[in-house]
Amino acid sequence: MKSTLKILAAVALALALPAQPETLRCGSKLIQQGDTAGKVLERCGEPGNKQVITEPVRAVNAGGYAFSTGATTTYEIWRYDRGSRAFPAILRIEGGVVKKIEYER
Repeated sequence: MKSTLKILAAVALALALPAQPETLRCGSKLIQQGDTAGKVLERCGEPGNKQVITEPVRAVNAGGYAFSTGATTTYEIWRYDRGSRAFPAILRIEGGVVKKIEYER
């Protein structure tokens, strides 16, 4: 019974901890959110694929309806293939800074 309570407490503690942002390992160096695009290029080289995406900026009015503000936002998606034994890394670069790191599954 005590071991079950300990296991449940450990699981509850693990679930209560905030999620850690993703990191990308390039050789012996790490890339994380907030790093510059220049740092990524220096440590990881050119990505296998780059996309520039421009989207309309949307807002929500007091009634809860979304509408286009007429402005746009532009960001880049960089894809790094990491070999046959690792999922490809997808980086979202906004304003020259890494905003998000995800892994394609």
